[in-house]
Amino acid sequence: MSSRVNHLSVFVSAIVFFLLSYVWYWFLFAKMYAAAMPASTMPPSMTMPLIETFLLGWFLAYVIGTALSMRPDPNPAQRGLGFGVFMGIGVYASMTLMGVVWGGLPFAVWAINAGFVVVAMAIMGWIIGAWSTRTAVA
Repeated sequence: MSSRVNHLSVFVSAIVFFLLSYVWYWFLFAKMYAAAMPASTMPPSMTMPLIETFLLGWFLAYVIGTALSMRPDPNPAQRGLGFGVFMGIGVYASMTLMGVVWGGLPFAVWAINAGFVVVAMAIMGWIIGAWSTRTAVA
């Protein structure tokens, strides 16, 4: 099985993931998230969580890029967007909801986190898919 991942689109998607996480958690939902999270869960320094966020976003971008490159599609940008939404809701959101059901995680925290992953994966899938359209034409 051949995989033709566009590494530049993956890297750009990782950067977008990182920037979106900043906007999502520091501007859009900062007050709600802080109110719902216990103070003891905040790390003493933000350096490592920021580095880890970028690296995990990069890994996720490679997963999306690999999945999207496995079969051709006449509209890869739309397919990438749909893939991101489907996997974000179908896998991430549904599985992490068990943290609310069984682990006592506040619903608001789950909703903010799951919403971020769904939106981020949709945007990443769209970027990677749209880029493959440009690459295929060139």
